Amino acid sequence: MKLFSQQELQTLKEKFRVMTEKVPSSISMPATELMNEQTLRSHLQFVQQQIEAPDAKVAASIFAKRYSFVVLAALYSFTILHKKVNIDECHTSLETLDMTDRLWIPSIYWQNTHVEEVNDGNHIQKREELLQELFAQHVDKIWLEVRHVTKISKLILWENVSVYIMWMYETLLDDLTLEPIKERIQEDFSYLYEKAQGSLFGSYHYNPLAKYNEPKQFVKSLGQDIRVRKTCCFSYQTAAKNQYCTTCPIMCKVKEES
Repeated sequence: MKLFSQQELQTLKEKFRVMTEKVPSSISMPATELMNEQTLRSHLQFVQQQIEAPDAKVAASIFAKRYSFVVLAALYSFTILHKKVNIDECHTSLETLDMTDRLWIPSIYWQNTHVEEVNDGNHIQKREELLQELFAQHVDKIWLEVRHVTKISKLILWENVSVYIMWMYETLLDDLTLEPIKERIQEDFSYLYEKAQGSLFGSYHYNPLAKYNEPKQFVKSLGQDIRVRKTCCFSYQTAAKNQYCTTCPIMCKVKEES
Protein backbone atom coordinates (compact mmCIF):
# COMPACT_ATOMS: atom_id res chain seq x y z
CA MET A 1 0.00 0.00 0.00
CA LYS A 2 1.10 3.55 -0.77
CA LEU A 3 0.10 6.98 0.50
CA PHE A 4 -0.85 10.20 -1.25
CA SER A 5 1.95 12.73 -1.42
CA GLN A 6 1.46 16.02 0.41
CA GLN A 7 1.05 17.82 -2.91
CA GLU A 8 -1.64 15.35 -3.98
CA LEU A 9 -3.48 15.80 -0.70
CA GLN A 10 -3.34 19.56 -1.13
CA THR A 11 -4.79 19.22 -4.64
CA LEU A 12 -7.65 17.02 -3.35
CA LYS A 13 -8.32 19.54 -0.60
CA GLU A 14 -8.44 22.49 -2.99
CA LYS A 15 -10.51 20.80 -5.68
CA PHE A 16 -12.83 18.54 -3.69
CA ARG A 17 -12.61 19.67 -0.04
CA VAL A 18 -10.95 16.41 1.05
CA MET A 19 -9.51 16.33 4.57
CA THR A 20 -7.22 13.63 5.91
CA GLU A 21 -6.89 15.01 9.42
CA LYS A 22 -9.85 15.06 11.75
CA VAL A 23 -10.87 18.56 12.83
CA PRO A 24 -13.71 19.70 15.10
CA SER A 25 -16.94 19.42 13.13
CA SER A 26 -20.38 20.64 14.14
CA ILE A 27 -22.04 17.79 12.27
CA SER A 28 -20.24 14.63 11.18
CA MET A 29 -21.94 12.22 8.79
CA PRO A 30 -20.05 8.92 8.57
CA ALA A 31 -21.03 6.88 5.53
CA THR A 32 -22.01 4.02 7.82
CA GLU A 33 -24.67 6.24 9.41
CA LEU A 34 -25.94 7.32 5.99
CA MET A 35 -26.73 3.67 5.26
CA ASN A 36 -28.90 3.41 8.36
CA GLU A 37 -32.51 4.61 8.20
CA GLN A 38 -32.68 6.20 11.63
CA THR A 39 -29.40 8.10 11.51
CA LEU A 40 -29.86 9.06 7.85
CA ARG A 41 -33.26 10.53 8.65
CA SER A 42 -31.68 12.63 11.39
CA HIS A 43 -28.89 13.85 9.09
CA LEU A 44 -31.35 14.80 6.35
CA GLN A 45 -33.42 16.74 8.88
CA PHE A 46 -30.28 18.73 9.66
CA VAL A 47 -29.64 19.37 5.97
CA GLN A 48 -33.25 20.46 5.48
CA GLN A 49 -32.97 23.01 8.29
CA GLN A 50 -29.52 24.18 7.23
CA ILE A 51 -30.46 24.96 3.62
CA GLU A 52 -34.02 26.02 4.50
CA ALA A 53 -35.55 23.36 2.28
CA PRO A 54 -39.35 22.97 2.25
CA ASP A 55 -39.28 19.17 2.52
CA ALA A 56 -37.15 16.05 2.80
CA LYS A 57 -36.98 15.45 -0.97
CA VAL A 58 -35.27 18.78 -1.58
CA ALA A 59 -32.87 18.08 1.29
CA ALA A 60 -32.14 14.63 -0.18
CA SER A 61 -31.32 16.07 -3.60
CA ILE A 62 -28.91 18.68 -2.21
CA PHE A 63 -27.35 16.04 0.02
CA ALA A 64 -26.73 13.87 -3.07
CA LYS A 65 -25.10 16.79 -4.87
CA ARG A 66 -22.73 17.34 -1.97
CA TYR A 67 -21.95 13.64 -1.62
CA SER A 68 -21.08 13.55 -5.31
CA PHE A 69 -17.75 15.14 -4.42
CA VAL A 70 -16.76 11.86 -2.76
CA VAL A 71 -17.19 10.30 -6.21
CA LEU A 72 -15.24 13.07 -7.93
CA ALA A 73 -12.33 12.83 -5.51
CA ALA A 74 -12.07 9.07 -6.00
CA LEU A 75 -12.30 9.27 -9.81
CA TYR A 76 -9.82 12.16 -9.99
CA SER A 77 -7.37 10.24 -7.81
CA PHE A 78 -7.63 7.27 -10.15
CA THR A 79 -7.49 9.01 -13.53
CA ILE A 80 -5.12 11.89 -12.77
CA LEU A 81 -3.07 10.82 -9.75
CA HIS A 82 -2.91 7.11 -10.76
CA LYS A 83 -4.03 6.03 -7.31
CA LYS A 84 -6.99 3.88 -6.28
CA VAL A 85 -8.37 5.05 -2.96
CA ASN A 86 -9.81 2.90 -0.20
CA ILE A 87 -13.42 4.05 -0.41
CA ASP A 88 -14.76 1.79 2.33
CA GLU A 89 -17.71 3.42 4.12
CA CYS A 90 -15.96 3.05 7.46
CA HIS A 91 -13.31 5.53 6.31
CA THR A 92 -15.50 8.22 4.73
CA SER A 93 -17.64 10.98 6.21
CA LEU A 94 -19.04 14.43 5.46
CA GLU A 95 -17.99 17.12 7.94
CA THR A 96 -19.91 20.36 8.48
CA LEU A 97 -17.39 23.00 9.53
CA ASP A 98 -19.46 26.16 9.02
CA MET A 99 -22.93 26.23 10.58
CA THR A 100 -23.61 29.69 9.13
CA ASP A 101 -23.32 28.42 5.55
CA ARG A 102 -26.89 28.17 4.20
CA LEU A 103 -25.67 26.50 1.01
CA TRP A 104 -24.22 23.71 3.20
CA ILE A 105 -20.86 22.92 1.61
CA PRO A 106 -19.40 20.13 3.78
CA SER A 107 -15.87 18.78 3.63
CA ILE A 108 -14.97 15.15 2.96
CA TYR A 109 -12.97 13.29 5.58
CA TRP A 110 -10.97 10.23 4.55
CA GLN A 111 -9.70 8.41 7.61
CA ASN A 112 -7.64 5.94 5.59
CA THR A 113 -5.37 7.49 2.98
CA HIS A 114 -3.67 4.28 1.90
CA VAL A 115 -3.92 3.84 -1.86
CA GLU A 116 -2.98 1.35 -4.55
CA GLU A 117 -0.75 2.47 -7.39
CA VAL A 118 -2.35 2.36 -10.85
CA ASN A 119 -0.25 1.72 -13.95
CA ASP A 120 -0.71 0.61 -17.54
CA GLY A 121 -0.57 -3.02 -16.50
CA ASN A 122 -3.34 -2.94 -13.89
CA HIS A 123 -5.39 0.06 -15.02
CA ILE A 124 -8.36 -1.89 -16.37
CA GLN A 125 -8.53 -4.26 -13.40
CA LYS A 126 -8.23 -1.48 -10.82
CA ARG A 127 -10.85 0.61 -12.61
CA GLU A 128 -13.36 -2.23 -12.33
CA GLU A 129 -12.51 -2.67 -8.67
CA LEU A 130 -12.85 1.04 -7.95
CA LEU A 131 -16.23 1.40 -9.65
CA GLN A 132 -17.57 -1.68 -7.85
CA GLU A 133 -16.40 -0.38 -4.47
CA LEU A 134 -17.32 3.24 -5.11
CA PHE A 135 -20.77 2.78 -6.61
CA ALA A 136 -22.20 -0.69 -5.91
CA GLN A 137 -20.77 -1.06 -2.41
CA HIS A 138 -20.92 2.57 -1.33
CA VAL A 139 -22.94 5.21 -3.18
CA ASP A 140 -25.83 2.99 -4.28
CA LYS A 141 -26.30 1.71 -0.73
CA ILE A 142 -26.72 5.31 0.41
CA TRP A 143 -29.01 6.14 -2.52
CA LEU A 144 -31.22 3.15 -1.66
CA GLU A 145 -31.62 4.37 1.90
CA VAL A 146 -32.20 7.98 0.81
CA ARG A 147 -34.88 6.76 -1.60
CA HIS A 148 -36.48 4.69 1.16
CA VAL A 149 -36.54 7.56 3.65
CA THR A 150 -37.65 10.41 1.36
CA LYS A 151 -39.26 8.71 -1.68
CA ILE A 152 -37.10 10.84 -3.97
CA SER A 153 -36.56 9.42 -7.45
CA LYS A 154 -33.22 7.70 -7.92
CA LEU A 155 -33.16 9.31 -11.36
CA ILE A 156 -32.54 12.63 -9.59
CA LEU A 157 -29.85 11.17 -7.36
CA TRP A 158 -27.96 9.60 -10.25
CA GLU A 159 -28.27 12.68 -12.44
CA ASN A 160 -26.91 14.80 -9.60
CA VAL A 161 -23.80 12.60 -9.65
CA SER A 162 -23.64 12.51 -13.44
CA VAL A 163 -23.70 16.30 -13.82
CA TYR A 164 -20.57 16.60 -11.70
CA ILE A 165 -18.78 13.66 -13.33
CA MET A 166 -19.45 15.13 -16.78
CA TRP A 167 -18.25 18.55 -15.63
CA MET A 168 -15.05 17.18 -14.12
CA TYR A 169 -13.98 15.01 -17.05
CA GLU A 170 -14.84 17.64 -19.66
CA THR A 171 -12.84 20.19 -17.67
CA LEU A 172 -9.88 17.80 -17.52
CA LEU A 173 -10.08 17.16 -21.26
CA ASP A 174 -9.94 20.91 -21.91
CA ASP A 175 -6.88 21.34 -19.67
CA LEU A 176 -3.87 21.76 -21.97
CA THR A 177 -1.45 20.83 -19.19
CA LEU A 178 -2.99 17.34 -19.16
CA GLU A 179 -2.50 16.79 -22.89
CA PRO A 180 0.03 13.94 -22.34
CA ILE A 181 -2.64 11.85 -20.58
CA LYS A 182 -5.66 13.04 -22.55
CA GLU A 183 -6.18 9.61 -24.09
CA ARG A 184 -6.45 7.98 -20.68
CA ILE A 185 -8.82 10.69 -19.40
CA GLN A 186 -11.07 10.12 -22.40
CA GLU A 187 -10.88 6.36 -21.97
CA ASP A 188 -11.96 6.47 -18.31
CA PHE A 189 -14.67 9.01 -19.12
CA SER A 190 -16.07 6.94 -22.00
CA TYR A 191 -15.90 3.74 -19.98
CA LEU A 192 -18.04 5.24 -17.21
CA TYR A 193 -20.86 6.10 -19.58
CA GLU A 194 -20.58 3.69 -22.49
CA LYS A 195 -18.97 0.43 -21.40
CA ALA A 196 -19.36 -0.02 -17.63
CA GLN A 197 -21.87 -2.73 -16.77
CA GLY A 198 -24.85 -2.01 -14.53
CA SER A 199 -23.59 -4.44 -11.89
CA LEU A 200 -20.70 -2.07 -11.14
CA PHE A 201 -23.22 0.48 -9.89
CA GLY A 202 -25.44 -1.79 -7.81
CA SER A 203 -28.35 -4.14 -8.58
CA TYR A 204 -28.86 -2.77 -12.08
CA HIS A 205 -29.31 -4.48 -15.43
CA TYR A 206 -28.14 -1.23 -17.03
CA ASN A 207 -25.64 1.52 -16.39
CA PRO A 208 -27.58 4.25 -14.48
CA LEU A 209 -25.24 6.95 -15.82
CA ALA A 210 -25.70 6.02 -19.48
CA LYS A 211 -29.07 7.74 -19.88
CA TYR A 212 -27.45 11.10 -19.16
CA ASN A 213 -24.79 10.69 -21.82
CA GLU A 214 -26.36 12.97 -24.39
CA PRO A 215 -24.78 15.75 -26.47
CA LYS A 216 -25.16 19.35 -25.44
CA GLN A 217 -27.81 21.40 -27.21
CA PHE A 218 -27.74 25.05 -28.12
CA VAL A 219 -29.94 27.15 -25.83
CA LYS A 220 -30.63 30.33 -27.72
CA SER A 221 -31.46 32.47 -24.70
CA LEU A 222 -28.10 31.60 -23.10
CA GLY A 223 -26.15 31.72 -26.35
CA GLN A 224 -24.27 28.52 -25.58
CA ASP A 225 -24.40 24.76 -25.78
CA ILE A 226 -25.90 23.22 -22.64
CA ARG A 227 -26.49 19.65 -21.56
CA VAL A 228 -29.97 20.28 -20.16
CA ARG A 229 -30.88 18.10 -17.21
CA LYS A 230 -33.63 15.53 -17.49
CA THR A 231 -34.66 16.04 -13.85
CA CYS A 232 -34.74 19.06 -11.56
CA CYS A 233 -32.43 19.06 -8.54
CA PHE A 234 -34.68 21.48 -6.57
CA SER A 235 -31.86 23.90 -5.76
CA TYR A 236 -34.19 26.84 -6.43
CA GLN A 237 -36.27 25.79 -3.41
CA THR A 238 -33.43 26.16 -0.91
CA ALA A 239 -32.02 29.14 0.99
CA ALA A 240 -30.76 30.48 -2.36
CA LYS A 241 -34.35 31.16 -3.38
CA ASN A 242 -35.05 31.32 -7.12
CA GLN A 243 -31.43 30.51 -7.96
CA TYR A 244 -31.75 28.09 -10.88
CA CYS A 245 -28.93 25.96 -12.25
CA THR A 246 -27.70 26.85 -15.74
CA THR A 247 -28.74 23.40 -16.91
CA CYS A 248 -32.14 23.48 -15.18
CA PRO A 249 -34.81 21.79 -17.35
CA ILE A 250 -37.44 24.20 -16.01
CA MET A 251 -35.60 27.40 -16.84
CA CYS A 252 -34.14 26.22 -20.15
CA LYS A 253 -37.65 25.32 -21.31
CA VAL A 254 -39.12 28.58 -20.07
CA LYS A 255 -36.39 30.64 -21.72
CA GLU A 256 -36.77 28.84 -25.02
CA GLU A 257 -40.52 29.33 -25.02
CA SER A 258 -40.41 33.02 -24.07
